Amino acid sequence: MPAKKAKAKEWYSIIAPKMFDEREIGKTMVSDPDNLVGRKVNLSMLELTNDFSKYYMKISFQIDKVDEKKAYTTFTGTEVMRDYISRLILRRVRRIDNVENVTTKDGSKVIVKTVAVAPRRIKSSIQKVIRVEIKSMIKDEVEKLSLEEFVQDILSDILKNKILRHIRRIYPVRAFEIRKVEAVKK
Repeated sequence: MPAKKAKAKEWYSIIAPKMFDEREIGKTMVSDPDNLVGRKVNLSMLELTNDFSKYYMKISFQIDKVDEKKAYTTFTGTEVMRDYISRLILRRVRRIDNVENVTTKDGSKVIVKTVAVAPRRIKSSIQKVIRVEIKSMIKDEVEKLSLEEFVQDILSDILKNKILRHIRRIYPVRAFEIRKVEAVKK
C-alpha cells in the first residue's frame, strides 16, 4: 500500500477585524485552509496597540473566513490577566464580582464580567447597592453602543472610568475593572 503524500504547507496571514484597522496580527502555516476556520487567536493588547498601559489585557479573535492567503477574524472577547486581578485583591479588602448578559445596539450578545475592590470589609447591603449600580450602568451603556463602539470604550477605559466615578459616590471603591468580555455567537 503506497504511503499518502503530504500536502505542502503554506503561510497565511491572520487579519484583525475592521475595528482594529484590519492589520496583520500574525501568520500561521497550514496545508488545508479549511482547517483555519474556527481557530482561536489570543493576543496581548500590548502587541495589538503598542499601548504599554494595557499590558495586563488579552484579546481573543476567531478565524471565520479564509480568502487567498489571508485568514480574517472576528472579535470574541477580552480578558484581564489573573495576576493583575490578584494584585488588586489583597488582604482585608472586599471583592465584588458581577456578571451581566447584555445585547448591544447592533444585536450582538455579550457577557460582561466585572470586579470592584473595596478597601475594607463593608456591609452586605452596601455591596448589594454597588452590584446593582454596576449592573444597571453596564446595561444602559452597552445597549446604546454597537459592538465596535463598546470594544473601543473598553480599550480606552471610558466605560471603566465612568462606572468607577459613579460607584465612588456610593462607597470609596479602590479599584474597578471589566475583567472579561465574551461575545456570544448567534
